[in-house]
Amino acid sequence: MNIYKYTLKLFTAAFSLSMLSVSGQFTITNPLTTKDMTGIRVGDNAYLTAANGVDPNGAGWLRLTEATTNQKGYMYVLQGFPTTLGVVADFEYKDWRNVYDGYFGADGFSVYLFDANVTDANFKLGGYGGSLGYATYSNPAGTTGLSGGYLGVGLDAYGNYANDGENRHGSAPANTLTSGMLPNAFVLRGPTSSTYNNSNVYLTSAPLGNRSGTVDDIRQRNEIDYNTITATRPADNIFYRRVQVIITKPGNDYVVTIKWRKENQTTFTQVLSYTLSSTTYPIPSNLKLGFAASTGGGFNFQEIRNIILTTPGNLRVDSRSDSYFTCNDNTSNITFKVEVSNDTDAALNSIDFNGKVADDNNNVLDLSKFSITSLSTTGFTNSNLPTSGFTSNNISGTVGLAAKSSGIITVTGKYYKKGIGTNRNFRMVSTVSSNQITDTDTTNNTAVTAIEVRRCSVISNPMLPAYSK
Repeated sequence: MNIYKYTLKLFTAAFSLSMLSVSGQFTITNPLTTKDMTGIRVGDNAYLTAANGVDPNGAGWLRLTEATTNQKGYMYVLQGFPTTLGVVADFEYKDWRNVYDGYFGADGFSVYLFDANVTDANFKLGGYGGSLGYATYSNPAGTTGLSGGYLGVGLDAYGNYANDGENRHGSAPANTLTSGMLPNAFVLRGPTSSTYNNSNVYLTSAPLGNRSGTVDDIRQRNEIDYNTITATRPADNIFYRRVQVIITKPGNDYVVTIKWRKENQTTFTQVLSYTLSSTTYPIPSNLKLGFAASTGGGFNFQEIRNIILTTPGNLRVDSRSDSYFTCNDNTSNITFKVEVSNDTDAALNSIDFNGKVADDNNNVLDLSKFSITSLSTTGFTNSNLPTSGFTSNNISGTVGLAAKSSGIITVTGKYYKKGIGTNRNFRMVSTVSSNQITDTDTTNNTAVTAIEVRRCSVISNPMLPAYSK
């Protein structure tokens, strides 16, 4: 007699791509939580923690560096995207360490956008150390920046990315630097040039948090990284960072806006806005997105997940789930978080929301397989969505959002293990629309977060240990 065990694995339509090249509409998502490396290139010390057994499959991260000295790692998305309508690059990260390093964490990481015409064979990073994989470097001399780089957003924990050390070009104003450094800051550097002296010039920066005291006083505050030594990755309610890099073209020039959200916050805070001259810095017609990180004498685990790339200035929705389960669960509590964003300049008081928990054929699950138990909302100006008493796994109603704001719908339910066959999945499918606006991009009006039901072991004798399948 065989006894089958099952596990549930989260994925978010990875790697999901929806693009209409004529209009420039696109949506690309990847949670980076599984073993699946489809659609990404990973190099040097970077790896998916779910693929290396560090985290369960479905609960992983892209780890760019270990918390050890002299590491470097990178990843970029293979699919390019058009820049006709601008771009929103959205991601979550953790930056932490499990041992004392003597430097209060280092170095940091970069989010970079580069010309999609650069082939995989011709791709190369900029310098490591304070150049964070994007900017120029002096060792070896004359190392130019990242191939085809257009914009390098540094999330600098240690503080060197904003200065002109190692022959980086340009530096933050002296009055913003502490001992010649700018720790705990967002820093922008510009395009890569074939002329070394013009490559990756300093553009602007946004120092974060309390800037009093010595450079080490600033470094050890919890802004870019988490500075309490911890044996395990800090939970979201302890340290959480979600970042949005937004490029728009409201006139002749491009505007780069950076927002982030921290633990226990439901709204984004703008930390930086910078105008790029379209004459000085013309944007390529197609870009790709990537991340790089480095350590030196100081170090951190530097990790990324839940990438979303899409167009700005419209109504959109995304969803995710941090739920994960072991093989022994007969029933499992599941939580989906669905975020509706109104990126327009108009307040919308009538956004139609439709959600359902469905099987992999998009059929709504009956209550013997899954049952929604509660729903809550935050951030909306109005909502008539039901909050209890669910008689099906369908949700419909309207919500309202102020201009340039977002709201979160939290859906909680219970999954029954025997309800769905192995190697299949159930999913939260969320759709938004509004007749109050002309939506410029409908590719981001539907979000799917799916959880796969896998047979993970077979026990031919209950007294014997399980083995993997």
